[in-house]
Amino acid sequence: MTTTTDTGAPLLELRDLEMHFTARGDGWFSRKQHRVRAVDGVSLQLRAGETLGLVGESGCGKTTTGRMITRLLEPSGGQVLYQGVDITHLKEKDLRPYRRELQLIFQDPYSSLNPRHTVGTIIGAPLRVHNIVPKGKELDRVRELLEVVGLNPEHYNRYPHEFSGGQRQRIGIARALAVQPKVIVADEPVSALDVSIQAQVMNLLEDLRKEFNIAFVFIAHDLGVVRHFCDRVAVMYLGRVAEIADRDTLYGTPQHPYTQALLSAVPDLGVARGATPKARIRLTGDVPGPMDPPAGCRFRSRCWKAEDVCATTNPPLLQVGAGHAAACHFAGALNEEPAAAIA
Repeated sequence: MTTTTDTGAPLLELRDLEMHFTARGDGWFSRKQHRVRAVDGVSLQLRAGETLGLVGESGCGKTTTGRMITRLLEPSGGQVLYQGVDITHLKEKDLRPYRRELQLIFQDPYSSLNPRHTVGTIIGAPLRVHNIVPKGKELDRVRELLEVVGLNPEHYNRYPHEFSGGQRQRIGIARALAVQPKVIVADEPVSALDVSIQAQVMNLLEDLRKEFNIAFVFIAHDLGVVRHFCDRVAVMYLGRVAEIADRDTLYGTPQHPYTQALLSAVPDLGVARGATPKARIRLTGDVPGPMDPPAGCRFRSRCWKAEDVCATTNPPLLQVGAGHAAACHFAGALNEEPAAAIA
């Protein structure tokens, strides 16, 4: 499902990616099993040096998608292609070279670092596993990486508990950078940090992206952070992509009702300067879960535009403009040209 105008081959491509979990029914002795559709047919593309934001409510499948990209989870269906190579079901031995190219920054800077290891050991581990530097030069590289992320190079022999949350996240970033990756999946890297530290970490990621030409899949709840950092944004709802576009188009002219509701909830700083507050979209109805999603359009139970067709037909992701697609029966209805299904 191509939603960019770039004709070059994508660095990373997801094709109808699925991740279904099996959950036991209610009660300790229940034998009934349910299928949880955490991710249910996600198709995305990422090009070299690009940043793609994944946004949506908790439970929409953002983190699961990120973990499948890095193959921490093996998909139930679909494909993950890296530079045209299908890595979806590669065995660990064959997957190792690609692990160097695809790295992950975890959300929690506390639990993601082993408290029993020094910072030098944590950052040096991927150097040893992938034979990045000659033997005896690991410490020099660790010090260099600490300096790159804004930490004191001489603190390599300290333990994680001796650092603040922001410093720990910088250590996690240094660990990801150690193997010189081309793609980094950043799973809400600043959500656990103090607001004053978030901007520093985001500026660091932006500098690293420019300096090393790293492509990012940036998972976040904060739409303001996503708008600042990402070139394109994909909105997910109950395991599927509801809308995807470049950031200016998505924030300026959202086509999916769910996207409109999300943007409506963003605080308007103009009100503090005397501007007239914008009308808020308040979603009503039950919030469905991935174990038993609604038939047809998954958002219809909360959508104020829903009609009979929404209950019977699942809307495909439709092209409503250049590089802009939305999965809604009424997306692009005001456009002069009819929406066309994406191949």
